[in-house]
Amino acid sequence: MKKKVVILHNQLLHHTPDEVDVIRQRDLVKEACEALNCRVACHTVGNDLFNDMVRVKHEQPDIVFNLVEATWGKGELIYFAPAILNSLKIAYTGVPLDALFVTTNKVLAKKIMRFNHLPTADFFNINELDKLDARKTYIAKPIWEEASVGISADFIFKPCEKNKIENIKQLPGSHYFVEEFIDGREFNVSLLANEKDVEVLPPAEIIFTGYFDDKPKIVGYNAKWEVNSDEYQQTNRSFGTLKTHPKLKETLVTICRQSWKAFNLKGYARIDFRVDADDRPYVLEINGNPCIAPDSGFVAAIGYAGYDNEMMIKRILKDLN
Repeated sequence: MKKKVVILHNQLLHHTPDEVDVIRQRDLVKEACEALNCRVACHTVGNDLFNDMVRVKHEQPDIVFNLVEATWGKGELIYFAPAILNSLKIAYTGVPLDALFVTTNKVLAKKIMRFNHLPTADFFNINELDKLDARKTYIAKPIWEEASVGISADFIFKPCEKNKIENIKQLPGSHYFVEEFIDGREFNVSLLANEKDVEVLPPAEIIFTGYFDDKPKIVGYNAKWEVNSDEYQQTNRSFGTLKTHPKLKETLVTICRQSWKAFNLKGYARIDFRVDADDRPYVLEINGNPCIAPDSGFVAAIGYAGYDNEMMIKRILKDLN
């Protein structure tokens, strides 16, 4: 009998580029599931969360493919839908409820990294700016938001920059924190479940071209979503750049495997790194259920590894909660 898969994603509220992207993810998953001979239905969760989830339950799905990235337009509520699926004992894809909550909260994730001896940059509360090292550079980042929302060069500062410090002090400590800015290379490493454990896919390096020569090298919102911006056009993904750095590659792979276990990850994930001038890697963040739109970094890594989308979705569907 064909398996029944419900693809669940958040209702579009603002139609911003990062939000609309979920439709392309839905379409990719739907096409792959149908090619795998599954029965497929698509549902959204919006303002009426209770009735939206009741409709999902009435579908009697074998699996819910969870693409929900926000609830009521808020990324910090990303875990609501899987929490309800979990309570209803409906199998769903991607990282489990506990892992989704802790990886979405960047401060909590960094504390767990430290507990598990995973390298990550020093971090501080907004009310701890007096503890910053005057010789270093820092960045203020949102605690909860994903997709590079709220990250820009305006929030990169040195402790001696009084105007920026005053602006940072005004940020709500419940939603922002300060992290040491690691000026170096940036890598995205995708992870896909396999029958035994997890496969670490080929690392992709983010190449910052000439536009960034006199600017901080960060993948902010424009670089990720605004296709007509200079930041987007001069921020490029490249595979194979670690062929001459096998030790660094091995270190990144080891950290990814350790993170998969430490955070109880499942299905698929992506870990973002910065690497300093001495080839010391730092975990920027762990992304549970990362974007799998056709032009996403995850799908690019799948292709570079020699797989197709059907294989990707098949393996995600097997590693359920």
